[in-house]
Amino acid sequence: MKECTAQKHNTIWSSSAGFSLVELIIVMGLFLVVIMISTSAFDSILSGAKQQMASSESNIQGIVGLEMMRWDIENAGYGLPWQLGFSATFEESTQAADSLADGIDPTDFNDNNLPVAAGDPNNVPRAIQSGTASGAGEWENGRDYIVIKSAAVGTDAAAKKWAYLEGVDPNSFIKESGSDDLLEKDRVITLDARTRRLIAASTAAFSYAVPARTSGKFVPPVEYQPKQDTDVYLVYGIEAWNDTTSTLRVPYNRVDYYIRRPAENNDISARCAPGTGILYKGNLNHSDGKVSQYPLYDCVADMQVVYALDTNGDGAVDFHGDQDALQAMSAKTIRSQLKEIRVYILTHEGQKDRLYKYTSGSNIQVGETGQGRVYDVSKLQNIGGSWENYRWKTYTIVVTPNNL
Repeated sequence: MKECTAQKHNTIWSSSAGFSLVELIIVMGLFLVVIMISTSAFDSILSGAKQQMASSESNIQGIVGLEMMRWDIENAGYGLPWQLGFSATFEESTQAADSLADGIDPTDFNDNNLPVAAGDPNNVPRAIQSGTASGAGEWENGRDYIVIKSAAVGTDAAAKKWAYLEGVDPNSFIKESGSDDLLEKDRVITLDARTRRLIAASTAAFSYAVPARTSGKFVPPVEYQPKQDTDVYLVYGIEAWNDTTSTLRVPYNRVDYYIRRPAENNDISARCAPGTGILYKGNLNHSDGKVSQYPLYDCVADMQVVYALDTNGDGAVDFHGDQDALQAMSAKTIRSQLKEIRVYILTHEGQKDRLYKYTSGSNIQVGETGQGRVYDVSKLQNIGGSWENYRWKTYTIVVTPNNL
């Protein structure tokens, strides 16, 4: 019995011995391998999550910003006069050359500076115009610049409003519908609904501020009231009252669309590829002719516009033109020939992804073959070979200009 007990104790004693050094090293090595694998997996998951977040951010920004641009283009010409009783000398923009886009002078798109088109000696405002930038860098050259004129493209609520005039001089008043009505002090213009003629005495007297109510009604100055029962006058809001604008510069609003990279890198998203810029909407201020800039979309490399025209009047598109196609046309010719506007915007989705490689080559078609152009993203400033690590994408905006 004693011998058996001793053997049992000996067995228990040897099973309670510690791990050897070799065993500990093996276990620690396996533990480190597991930690390294877990860390690598976490880094991959984190990197993927950051890329997905950046892609979602750019997609949401694209939907909102490009929809604003599409809406403005669709409303080109809305509320614009078709006839003037005088030769227009409207000084729209006073913005300095190269201040919005290199190689662009915004005043070149003032209608009084555009070439006088045949049959239009009064320089009736043209709903849409465009040009092309010529920057110091190769990556900037050829980016298009788009100008839209319309009563509706202003930034405040008054620019979206309109009304009829009811009655005749001197008892005419602005007809109110109960929703989206014009307000006191809103600055407005008046058009003859049949001829689209601007009701004005001169360049300096084409608008007025909605006066205070008389007997509960907004009664316009007599110069802007219908003279006979057959007259139908429309009133368009241009700008709401503010402290800086006493009168309107021009009887419409104007917005400019362009690509510009801010001078300070902190003013553009860190996810943007080198050399890309921001798509801006520049809204004309009636007070001084300068532009208020609104960033719409980050990381834009290029923008091209293509116009579809019906040049023979048969109702079918027979010509596609680039940014210069409308420059020599009168407002009337643009209204009759322009059938479709396409804007192509080259950008990238998300941020730089070192695990991703763009396989379609650096030469990317922006716009239609024969119009638009091929843009080489490898030429972007300071991008080097990292252009391959961006998910390049071209957005297309297609608009039928029904408001011309």
